[in-house]
This record gives sequence, C-alpha cells and structure tokens, in this order.
Amino acid sequence: MVDECQVHRPGDPVTDYFSGQVTTPRTLIYEGRCKVQQTISQAGNASVGGHQFTVQDSRVDFPVSAGPLQVDDVVTLTVSVLDPQLAGRVFRVGELFHKSFATAQRTRVEEVVA
Repeated sequence: MVDECQVHRPGDPVTDYFSGQVTTPRTLIYEGRCKVQQTISQAGNASVGGHQFTVQDSRVDFPVSAGPLQVDDVVTLTVSVLDPQLAGRVFRVGELFHKSFATAQRTRVEEVVA
C-alpha cells in the first residue's frame, strides 16, 4: 500500500446556541497507509432535492490493524503516489470486511460525485 489516508468518524450534529450554525464534530479513527481500488466501472445515478448525483462503487484497502472502522466513517485520501488525482477524494464507508486470515481490510466505499 503506497497511498495514505485519514479516516474520521462523524459525531452528532451540534448547534451553536448563539449563531444557530450547525457543525458535525469528527473523531480521527485512522491515519496511514491505504490503497484505492475501483471494483466495477459502473455507477449509479441518484436525484435528491432536484440535484443529480453519480455514485461510484469502490474499495479502500487498509492494514488489518487499522480501525476499527464503522459504516458511515469518512475516508479522505491525503497522498497518492501513482495517481495524484486521487489526493483529496472523499469516500464513505458502506460495508465492512471481516475475515479470519485477512491480510488487509478490503472495505467497500462510495464516492459521491456531483
């Protein structure tokens, strides 16, 4: 694994009493090596609130020791050695990976492209 990423877990939204601004706190779960793998070249299209999205199914692999990860954790690619276009991309964990003799956590993620 030559790429690097951060995994954050979103918390419950918090509303500022004075300004009314809503923020979502995040907890850093993992920072380190990872690998991005697109599983299929097919995407789904969704429409929400009059805006159309393309959702791509992908996979991010982590070392077995990473985490523990949960569904809805947010993965941000920070460094990509072989494809600089991957740096900055954000994915949402959609499925977890469990295996007795795992050599990596092969985690299914979704990237929402506006």
